[in-house]
Amino acid sequence: MDRRKFLIGTVGVPVGLAAVGRAAGLYGGPSASGTEATLTAAELSMPAGTPYPLVALPGKGLMGQVYDRPPNYETPVEHLIGTKNYPYTDNEYFYVRFREANVLVLPPESYRLKIGGDAAENEFSVSLDQLDEREQVTIGAVGSCNGEGRGLHRPMIPGMPWAKGDVSCAEWTGVRLADLLHEAGVKDNALHVSFAGGQMISMTKPEYWRSYPIESMRDPDVLIATRMNGEQLPFWNGYPVRLVVPGTWAPTWTKQLHEIQVRSTPHPMEWSGRPVTANKLGLMSLIVTPTDGTKIPVGRPVELTGVAYDSGAGIKAVDISQDDGKTWQPTALERSYGKYTWRVWRANVTFGQTGTQRVLSRATNNKDKVQPLDPMPDVYAQSARKDTGARVFAGVYEVV
Repeated sequence: MDRRKFLIGTVGVPVGLAAVGRAAGLYGGPSASGTEATLTAAELSMPAGTPYPLVALPGKGLMGQVYDRPPNYETPVEHLIGTKNYPYTDNEYFYVRFREANVLVLPPESYRLKIGGDAAENEFSVSLDQLDEREQVTIGAVGSCNGEGRGLHRPMIPGMPWAKGDVSCAEWTGVRLADLLHEAGVKDNALHVSFAGGQMISMTKPEYWRSYPIESMRDPDVLIATRMNGEQLPFWNGYPVRLVVPGTWAPTWTKQLHEIQVRSTPHPMEWSGRPVTANKLGLMSLIVTPTDGTKIPVGRPVELTGVAYDSGAGIKAVDISQDDGKTWQPTALERSYGKYTWRVWRANVTFGQTGTQRVLSRATNNKDKVQPLDPMPDVYAQSARKDTGARVFAGVYEVV
């Protein structure tokens, strides 16, 4: 099925994003020939950067409704880079991911976070006010589902059929988990730290638990977060408290967090029975604007904007290709906002012929690891046939 048939709506990139780029001197102005100015996304009529119907949850902007029950809504890619919280995703567009329809509502006045477990010396609980009274830390970090692009493959890969919008980036504020573990007193036999969240798995397993190795939970960057981009956590993103583990896949960042257990044994209700691992984020890049399906004049330079991120080594370079990876050209990177925060990149391109044209992006991190062109995440490589006709992170345009 042709994905372009699903492109819906017409939106322009927020004016603020174009202004930031111009102020940085990264785009706009004359082309290489000096005769035509580079087209910016703000000057193009762009389809919405999601193939799904645009629906607004309470407190959210129009987002791609992948499923309504359970609520799963992806960020239209033109809203990945926020205008109020540049370069972070604005709260109203941060993607929404739940596995069950029943999302637990935790009233703030009665909320208590319980910390204990058989490998903890002490058991105690804290209220929201008591969390706020502790030392607060703010860290920027990408949150991403590890199924990004899954829904664009033919044949379909089993699982949530995301397009490109199951990723966002925010500044998270909260208490270091390491401080709470210190208060609890971690015994020498500690193996895992398990987190209970506000989703119901089934009538027989009414609690949702995710676990990490104890070693990774001692990292001072791991937060018990109560704020996102300086505001209280949105309900759809974990209110009132969620786990944030920068540099890892976000499905294990337990939302509506209400209990932490330090354990000497694996948790019997660890979600899905998967092995407990450090869960490191992959090396990724994608084009944000123009969105797929945008009509671009032949021979006219146009400015591409994108983001790139990894598990914390940091992004060293992003290159683009207009010939399916045969040759590559460098892009201009904006400054880093932190090792876990995505880096915005920009590049000017010109298309020399009409028809459907593709642009690939490829990131390199500070450890010289290069983003693979294989569209399949490793976890799916053995279970699904590769689609050689498309790459997940290509920008696809109609040149006229």
